[in-house]
Amino acid sequence: MTTYAKKYNAVESTRNRIVKLYQDRVLTRPSVKNVTRTAVAIGLGIIEVAGLDPQKQVITLNVNFELKWCDDLLQWNTSEQACVKRNRSEILFTANEIWTPDVLAVNGPGQLSKGLKLQYPISVVCTGNVRWSYQEKLVAFCEIDVRNFPFDRQYCSILLQSTIYDSSQFKIRSLYNVLRLYNYITTEWEISHATIKEIDLYNAYYRSNFSTLQIDIELVRFSRFYILKIIVPFFIISTLAVFSFCLPIDSGEKIALTVSVLLSLVFYIQLISGYVPKTERGVCTLTLYSNGIFFIVFLSCIFNTFTIFIYYHEPYSRQPKKVRKRKKSIVFNVHKSLIELNKQRWKFLRKRKNIEENLPEQTDVDAIELLHDIRYFRQSLMNLFIRRNSLITTTSLDYQHPIFNPKSETKRSVKRIAMMIDRILFIIYLMLMPLSTLLLFHSAHQSRLASLTKTNSTNQLVDLRKSSIDPILLFRGCPT
Repeated sequence: MTTYAKKYNAVESTRNRIVKLYQDRVLTRPSVKNVTRTAVAIGLGIIEVAGLDPQKQVITLNVNFELKWCDDLLQWNTSEQACVKRNRSEILFTANEIWTPDVLAVNGPGQLSKGLKLQYPISVVCTGNVRWSYQEKLVAFCEIDVRNFPFDRQYCSILLQSTIYDSSQFKIRSLYNVLRLYNYITTEWEISHATIKEIDLYNAYYRSNFSTLQIDIELVRFSRFYILKIIVPFFIISTLAVFSFCLPIDSGEKIALTVSVLLSLVFYIQLISGYVPKTERGVCTLTLYSNGIFFIVFLSCIFNTFTIFIYYHEPYSRQPKKVRKRKKSIVFNVHKSLIELNKQRWKFLRKRKNIEENLPEQTDVDAIELLHDIRYFRQSLMNLFIRRNSLITTTSLDYQHPIFNPKSETKRSVKRIAMMIDRILFIIYLMLMPLSTLLLFHSAHQSRLASLTKTNSTNQLVDLRKSSIDPILLFRGCPT
């Protein structure tokens, strides 16, 4: 049986040699030209702001890491594969075959998927320059303040640091002098400002300083959606409550309008609660605005009810006791009528003496007297019948506060007072509604002024899609 050896080309031979050399040194920190400290340059490109969680106080970013370092064990210059300056050869390795730096965000909960970046190849040049580019989901703690929601600005810091090596063994440098927006995907947040600093942070556990790359970013929330979807409709619906004071008091539609507006605002408050960040670290401006407008509309319903009460209701005044008159008998009424009849007859008899002389001779004076008695008696009986059918007992009402008497002039003045209250409330609400909305937008101005004081340094943010000039590499050779 003949065994044929596998014939490798120059690249495969060099690669196999380096992998065998690295089998026992994968965890050994590389060195360059007898320099004990390993320098790694990091270039960070942000692809997307995946989200901010106000409850957990974390920010999640989809980023592109670009790492660069040098390793003497990854150099080659053979006759089969010469390392020429103009045409330097390149070999790809995996992260499991050679040493890779352990850099992560120390101010975060940790990496979500550590094995994902190990699938990206590592490019090595014959001079020992190593370049590794991969995408990763970066999670870091961020103090999120939502009091100015939806016009808020958040300020987050990302601290990239080695988990093992301190400053005497490991140095982190910035590969670019800017923070790149690498094919940035526009979401709810926009990155408006960024700075990069190389600092040393003291680690109390290891009792030494660790080289750290600090990246400070400012994020601005896009508020156009919230303005058009929530604030503008909420303001229009709540403004309808103002015109309830313009309706006539006796129309009966004042309370119906304000109650309808209240029910509509309840629906919108439920909608707002789904968008407002759920946190106990502060009440956002939009929540205060919606609750304040709802309370104002509720007060308008109360004021309309009070105005209608004044317009229609009679007061509960202290009334005198009812005095029941004793029923008068028919005999008493007839007796009183007969007495009155006799009085009339005596008056007539006095006049008779004066007019008898002037009457004609054939005139019957007794017949005239009888006719007069019959007419008077008939009128008395008619009055008795009317009084009998009417209320026997009457109540003497003496209002101490006659302002609510609809038949009086004071009652009409109270109606004018009710209408005047309506006009005053209309003017007050007409000024109060726009003022509350202006206060809401004033928070956006305050947030913008606060950002000017916090971001007074040079902006090191570059959007690669908008910039025609590529960012400059700070280290073309080995980082130091």
